[in-house]
Amino acid sequence: MRASHVIGAAALLEGRMLRRSPAELFAVWLVPLQTLGYLAIFRFSGRADLDAYAVLAPAIIALWALALLRSGEVIANERDNQSLEAIAAAPARLELVMVGRVAVITLASWAALPLSAFTGWVFFGVVPVVADPAVFVLTYVAMSLATVATALLFAVFFVNSRSPRIFQNSLSYPFYVLGGVLVPIALYPEWVQVLSRGVYLSWSADLLRASATGIGLQGWPWRLAVVLGLAAVTFAVARVLLGLTMRNARREGKLGLT
Repeated sequence: MRASHVIGAAALLEGRMLRRSPAELFAVWLVPLQTLGYLAIFRFSGRADLDAYAVLAPAIIALWALALLRSGEVIANERDNQSLEAIAAAPARLELVMVGRVAVITLASWAALPLSAFTGWVFFGVVPVVADPAVFVLTYVAMSLATVATALLFAVFFVNSRSPRIFQNSLSYPFYVLGGVLVPIALYPEWVQVLSRGVYLSWSADLLRASATGIGLQGWPWRLAVVLGLAAVTFAVARVLLGLTMRNARREGKLGLT
């Protein structure tokens, strides 16, 4: 089967499911509350210069949370429906199905950014101005691609686990911290900064804030290249591992039962 057909069919399925269950976008609906909380903290501390941090953080959180949730829920739901084995036996590769479905939820999470900006503008008068729109858009797209690739990698663990939700619950906040979603990693201890540089969110968040404020944009092309490079490496590793997992599953006749 052609890859484009598989991805397209999976994306269409995910779109229909989202239309029937808009509650799946719960992370987006929480964005106004998160934005209000972050802005209130910064304003109370007398740090109005950090408004961009407070507005961007909820959007990044929603992006990651929904991708992580969906990559796990796809596996969990198919296993509950007793159809995961059928998918493994189908000619369409599982990674293509995952890419199509996670890509749709990732695109849907983009609604979090205007929602966060609107909330900041209405309640705190934060004017949604971006210093370098081109770099901002390129970074957001690169971050989204890296998110899909990372979600695909975690799908490998979900397939081999009886309960993907255990991984989902334990992977959210460590990535928020290591990714410097709200607090720049430059403020972390050096050993934490080393770990953070292996997380695409740390590069993405820094570049988004820089392009929004116009401060610290030096070297943005190679920083953007790092995000795309991490996405490419992650996707390649995920594809190999998921392929091995599927081959072992077909040979042994079991998925996530050990």
